[in-house]
Amino acid sequence: MKTSKNLFRILLFSLLFIGGNVATASAQSEIKELSEKSIEFSELPEAVKDAFKNSEYAEWKIEEVEKVETNKGTMYELEVENEDETYYELYFSPEGKLVLKKEKSHKDGEDDHR
Repeated sequence: MKTSKNLFRILLFSLLFIGGNVATASAQSEIKELSEKSIEFSELPEAVKDAFKNSEYAEWKIEEVEKVETNKGTMYELEVENEDETYYELYFSPEGKLVLKKEKSHKDGEDDHR
């Protein structure tokens, strides 16, 4: 009986993990930028500032902050980079929810923010 409970837990966590990745991929393909405007970090809604400061990216260097109008509404994009030159575009909702994380490469030309 104990083995079947452990197997069930493993299966459940596996499905949640796989499902989360599918949802992220789906969100990425569904979000289309319509316009963007560079802003200062201080201009972000408090919920977005708090969410970023409490995220795993809080110590990363912020390269650029933008207010982005998308087909899903207003979002705030923070382009961040760590010391290993890993570079992400983080999209937050006005309520501070991390909606999308896109990894970018400095080799992509236009994404070279160094």
